[in-house]
Amino acid sequence: MNQTATDTSYRKINLEFLNNSEDDPFDIFYKTRSYGTIKYVRFATSKPEHHEKVVRLLESGDPLEDFYIQEEDLFKYYRHATTTLRTIVANPEISFEKKARKVYEISKNIMKEFFENNASEKVLRTSDEVMEIMEECFQDTDVGFYGISKITNKDYYTYTHSVNVGLYCLTYGVKINMGHDEVRTLGLGGMLHDVGKSKISNSILNKKGLLTPKEFQIVKNHAPLGGDILHEMNCYAQSVIDMANQHHEKYKGGGYPLGIVGEEISYFARICKVMDVYDALTTRRSYKKAMSPFDTLTLMKKQMAYEFDAKILDDFIRYMGPEL
Repeated sequence: MNQTATDTSYRKINLEFLNNSEDDPFDIFYKTRSYGTIKYVRFATSKPEHHEKVVRLLESGDPLEDFYIQEEDLFKYYRHATTTLRTIVANPEISFEKKARKVYEISKNIMKEFFENNASEKVLRTSDEVMEIMEECFQDTDVGFYGISKITNKDYYTYTHSVNVGLYCLTYGVKINMGHDEVRTLGLGGMLHDVGKSKISNSILNKKGLLTPKEFQIVKNHAPLGGDILHEMNCYAQSVIDMANQHHEKYKGGGYPLGIVGEEISYFARICKVMDVYDALTTRRSYKKAMSPFDTLTLMKKQMAYEFDAKILDDFIRYMGPEL
């Protein structure tokens, strides 16, 4: 018998990312409205016979919208999703753009859960495997930053910005011929560089207009907070932690939180700095239009050059290719 619930602890999922494995089963709910009240009807349980029900729906081609799981099952869902992504990425008949869009969607959803819904660090850890899949997808394809721009979200949210910076960092690593492990670490650090913002009030982060000096001081705390979060998880390389701590340091000085300069700043953090600023300027916000890639790089090169490692910025401009 179907059961209904009105609890708010449900998360929307994409059934396409489920796989035929019976590992990590969980209940799936269908969202309905009854007399103006939203209810969640149990569509399938974790029982084997209900697993077949989900498989039949996946094979039917019917719309897969409005399906939800309980918050406590998010980690299981993302385990399914990463397995599905590996199958997609390994399929030579699927285009790079479609593969990249699928990985981008899962990456975006993971970061959204962390930033907006206070998902557990266990869910955040699934970003490790997603970035590994993305690295595999990009290593075998001669894709430039122009290709990345076609799949990234153009509206600024903390979670989409995080994934965009991760993709730019990863692509830069591929372009300069970093080893596989370094590329993956660089991309992961880019995606996690702003995790400290999860500790900052949304009313400040999403404020339309200029921040007060006091609010800006609060926002600046996201860098050391991010480093602390990643350090306490005890599973990330120091370079990933440095990217969270140091991505607002400036090459010639005057940055925060430490005010370090030049090569005192981690190499990976110097890369992240370039990608962070570029994505922030080329995405739309409620109070400003997005700048074009050409205008952004002109601004970074002529008016902000003191903030960046010159070689990294010059290489980035060179690798931009047809996007300009």
